[in-house]
Amino acid sequence: MDLDATGQTSVDATASSTTDKAAKAETKTYSDVAKEETKPEQQAGEMRLNTTQEQLLTFVDRYGLVRISDHPIRRVSDPTGKHINIANYSDSVVNLYTGEPIHLNTDEFIHEAYTYFTRGVAPGESYKKWEETSNTERGLVKILYLSKEGLLILQDAMKTHNYSDPTVQNALGFFKVASEFESMMPVAQTATDISLYDMYDQRVKPEWKKLSDIKNPATNEKAFAAAYQKARDETNNLMGLLNIMVSTQMEKRLRAATDQQNTGK
Repeated sequence: MDLDATGQTSVDATASSTTDKAAKAETKTYSDVAKEETKPEQQAGEMRLNTTQEQLLTFVDRYGLVRISDHPIRRVSDPTGKHINIANYSDSVVNLYTGEPIHLNTDEFIHEAYTYFTRGVAPGESYKKWEETSNTERGLVKILYLSKEGLLILQDAMKTHNYSDPTVQNALGFFKVASEFESMMPVAQTATDISLYDMYDQRVKPEWKKLSDIKNPATNEKAFAAAYQKARDETNNLMGLLNIMVSTQMEKRLRAATDQQNTGK
C-alpha cells in the first residue's frame, strides 16, 4: 500500500499536546518543548508499579487481553522475583516516565484512524471490531495514522523546499518524539502482536529517528530525501501488515501475500 493524500488533516489538529505547544512556542524550538514534555514529572518508580504475573490476570478482559488504563507502565516480575520486565499495558504509545499517550486518544480520532486502516486501505475486506483488536494493534493504528499525515506534510515540504513552516516543524517534531526511547509501544500479547511490535521497533522507529535527526533539511536535501524515502517505505510496509492483521481473513491474506512475494509478482 502507499500513502493516500485524500482526506488529509493537519498534524497541528491531531498530534499530541507536545506538538500543539511547540506550534505556539515563540522563543523555543520544538526540540526544547519536546524535552520538557518528556521529563519525568515524578519518580519513575511511582509510574512503573510493581506487578506480579498473577496480579496481571485481574486486568484481563473478555478477549483475554490485559488492558490497564491507570499507570499502564508496570514492572512485572516472575514467580521467582529474579526476572523483571517493564512493559506498557495500555492501548496507546505512552511516555515511559509519565504513562501519558504521546498522541491524541479521543473517540473521534480513534474512529477516524481505524476507519482509514480498515475500509480506507482495503474496502473489500472485513475487519475486527475495535473492541476485538489488541493493545499493540490499537497503538499502531493511532501512531501510524499521525505518521501518515506527517509524511505527507514532509513530502510537500520537499517539493516546495520550505522546511521552516510550523506545520513542517511539527511533523518533524512528531517523528522525533515518537522515535525516542521513552515512547513505548503497547507490549505484544498475541502471536501476531510480536511481528507487528518487532517490525515497528526494529525497522520503522529507527528510520523515523534518522529522519528527524537530520539537521537543517534545506541544506541537506539529498540526505533528507533518502532518509524520508526509507522511513516512508518502512512505514508503508507496516501499514499494509497492520491492515491484514486486523482483518477477519488474516491467515488467508497472509498466505496470499507470502505467495505473491515468493513468486515475485
